[in-house]
Amino acid sequence: MHLSFCAIAVSTLTLIVSSTLAPAAEVRVLSVGSTQIAAKAIAGEFEKQTGHKVIFTIRPPFNIEKEVAEKTFDAVILSAPAMDNHDEAGDLMPMSRVALARVGVGVVVQEGGPVPDVSTPEKLKAAVLAARSLTHTDPAIPNTSGAIASAALAKLGIRDEVKDKTRYAALAVGGELVARGEVELGFFNLSEIPKGVTVAGALPGPLQGYTVYEAAVLSKRSTAGAVTAFVKYLASAAVAAHWSGAKLEPAETYMRTRASQ
Repeated sequence: MHLSFCAIAVSTLTLIVSSTLAPAAEVRVLSVGSTQIAAKAIAGEFEKQTGHKVIFTIRPPFNIEKEVAEKTFDAVILSAPAMDNHDEAGDLMPMSRVALARVGVGVVVQEGGPVPDVSTPEKLKAAVLAARSLTHTDPAIPNTSGAIASAALAKLGIRDEVKDKTRYAALAVGGELVARGEVELGFFNLSEIPKGVTVAGALPGPLQGYTVYEAAVLSKRSTAGAVTAFVKYLASAAVAAHWSGAKLEPAETYMRTRASQ
């Protein structure tokens, strides 16, 4: 039976209350970096309420599969397409997936430098064509800022035109390139803006895309009650402000979780 968000909130509260009656447990969470600010803040609240301890291991998306295969964790947080793969492989406890939040892509420039107007597709197109260089992550990795940026450039009809001046780089490297002025424009998730850069604006509405993040209980978890309570708590309405504060859009504002459909 699918539940509404209200019912999920009640279910979450019940799980939290019941988990406080059990001995304190460690909940080991494997997560991508994009969600860690909000997830760790939420974990802090969960720990105070339940006495359980949440331990995070943060890895880039391309390392998650290896970590799941080689080590033991209780829960995982990653983007939806990758979660599909783990679900199909039997890595997840059935019906444990919940949508957490999504994040769009922003255009960044060197801090203190000129800030182009990217508020409309036409203005973004002009700024990209005028820029001497661009950077974003590898667009071959689906549901990431690089894939979204590449799709936006394709919609503008200029992806091939700017290909030779576009450098694919991971967040840390790309951020440094823009911060040092070696690359003029960067495209990054709005929840992962590096130091030394300024956000010129989000991709205009018609060009925007989102990376959607979910959490799930892993099938080989060892602290079932506590981990289920934590995963539910991550998706609850009570913690939506933490996702918003970290520049992610809480799932309840744009969709219903798998469990609530």
